[in-house]
Amino acid sequence: MKNILARGGIEFLAVLLGISGSLWIDGNQENRKKKEHQDIILESIYNDIIQTEKFFKESRDPAFRADSIWMDYLSNNWDNMNVDSVAIAISNESYAVFHTLFFDFREFHPPLSSIEMIMQDGSLKEINNIEIRKKINKLFKTDLGFVLKNIQGEVDMQINFRNTLVNQDDSKLEKILSISHEELRESEYNNIENYSRFIEVLQYFQTKDYAKTYLNLKNRNRYHIMNYIEDFKETLQELKTLVGKELANS
Repeated sequence: MKNILARGGIEFLAVLLGISGSLWIDGNQENRKKKEHQDIILESIYNDIIQTEKFFKESRDPAFRADSIWMDYLSNNWDNMNVDSVAIAISNESYAVFHTLFFDFREFHPPLSSIEMIMQDGSLKEINNIEIRKKINKLFKTDLGFVLKNIQGEVDMQINFRNTLVNQDDSKLEKILSISHEELRESEYNNIENYSRFIEVLQYFQTKDYAKTYLNLKNRNRYHIMNYIEDFKETLQELKTLVGKELANS
């Protein structure tokens, strides 16, 4: 009888150990899958950061910087600038600076599509590192939000300025603003600017208070845009450091 009980106890223990071992293996496999999935998410975040750094270096930084320098100069030297010299200097700039100063605005669409998708589909919660989650939320909900809000302010000013121009009953203005698609194409794609046209536009606008007011407001708004972009870039670098460390420890 004792042998039977002992044998039964051993068999029960073996079954229990087998079940426990199986559960342990299944648990480890599940944890490994979660870790692998998290690493895929982190790698996509890191790739977005690298592409956004490239976006700043090759496009937004030089364009915004050139705009801002000339915006600030014109705003502070409007009444006593040498129009010919200014027009020639601006025509040598890349990124269609003159067109942006008076007739357009700079878009800001950093290539962060993977991070946006992660936030939208709920994958963000699968990242164990709470500091990374916090930094992503700050990047999008605070820093990027402030940049886009102020760029929208610039868009609104641009629309109002265009409406002002449309409502001017002035044949001289109509002639100055007349331009062919070919000339626009040369300006946009080949950075070939017609500085004689710039001279005409600047000389005309210099006599109009609404043009000076528009430029002053745009210059003030651009100052805040540049500051918020720097905040965005700082958070981006902090996120890059956190994600890089997490991947290195995988």
